[in-house]
Amino acid sequence: MTVSGTVAHATTCQLRLLSAQSFPVVYSHNARSCTGGTFSAQLTIGPNPTAVTRTVAFALVASNSLASASALVYVQLVAAPPATVTQVNASSSELGPRGGVVTVSGTVAHATTCQLRLLSAQSFPVVYSHNARSCTDGTFSAQVTIGPNPAAVTRTVAFALVANNGSTSAKSDFRVMLSAGAASDTTGTVTAGTVPASTTTQPVPSASLPATASQSSNWAGYGAVGGPYTVAKGTFTVPSLSAGGFYREQASEWVGLDGLNTNDSSLVQAGVEEYPNPDGSGTVSIEPWWEILPAPPNDISTMTVSAGDEVTVTIWKVSGTTWEINLTDDTTGQAYTTPPEQYTGPGSSAEWIVEAATECTFRCHTAVLAPYSPSVAFSGIGMTGPNPTSLQEITMVQGPGSAAVPSAIASDGFTVAYTGNTTGF
Repeated sequence: MTVSGTVAHATTCQLRLLSAQSFPVVYSHNARSCTGGTFSAQLTIGPNPTAVTRTVAFALVASNSLASASALVYVQLVAAPPATVTQVNASSSELGPRGGVVTVSGTVAHATTCQLRLLSAQSFPVVYSHNARSCTDGTFSAQVTIGPNPAAVTRTVAFALVANNGSTSAKSDFRVMLSAGAASDTTGTVTAGTVPASTTTQPVPSASLPATASQSSNWAGYGAVGGPYTVAKGTFTVPSLSAGGFYREQASEWVGLDGLNTNDSSLVQAGVEEYPNPDGSGTVSIEPWWEILPAPPNDISTMTVSAGDEVTVTIWKVSGTTWEINLTDDTTGQAYTTPPEQYTGPGSSAEWIVEAATECTFRCHTAVLAPYSPSVAFSGIGMTGPNPTSLQEITMVQGPGSAAVPSAIASDGFTVAYTGNTTGF
């Protein structure tokens, strides 16, 4: 806005702010000549962060060598309009007993951030992004993955879309119906399409279960032994790789089952891989993937994952030898769930790992671990089944020393730091 004034017998004029504000008020404080009898200045006033009208008071002060005089100027800043959720729905709003992926779409007004909140705790997996993200364009979209219904009654999963603008917030509820699952038989087993309702235990070391240190040429992290486990899950941060790295360098972060079983070659896992592009462009590729050995890994081309994102992997047994895998980018809300896949592994261990993967072209070799930063943080780690009987703390050793080292494990997880002692590997 522009402030204009008329003065007489004055040599200098200046503006003074009389009321301190919690929002930006930008103007010139300097006195300047107004011997011509006029004064003009521009003010910039930031947005009102409150739900009430605010008044900004100024004084125009005119001075000469003998005296000064002032006149007041008031600017009213109307209340910020309240954040509003005008519409939200899930497509589909009804799922079969096996669950599935639904897309949540919403329209909001006067909001800067939006986020989903789960209103009803469930005994089956409900995977979605918890993070608030920008919705200044008036729209919100996210994917939610809901696991199979373990009960013989219809279940309702309730969510709220919450819109916020810093001073007000609004929410609108919506629900997804999950058809009844098949009833358990008299022996306590569950028929196809359901998973038993059970709790997820944390593999936290104690006096009775200390972590046993071990070394690997391609793994760093933790593994828990003592299954059979029917669910493995964990969240990790995707690190940054230095652009222009050597083509043989690589890093992966993943969650899996059966990687510590020395008597069985089974392994089911999902995660994110980063490697320097071999085209000489100096860029880094970041690819989400899932894998069930002995088949090769499957790239998830429908998702885009970036360095710094938080990614959650959930692997669960549906029934018999049928399993499903979900990978969700908690930062962006993108998600992918495999169709039912066959896996015959025993589920005897669960792992949370940073890996330098085995690469095969003319021959197979272990990749050099790519330099990454910051440390990869694993959180929300756990599995469904018996308490672990042993816990392995795995340090990656390549060349003369450790390449990646896990921190001590705690109830909130652990980190894996890159140390970089790979010379000569």
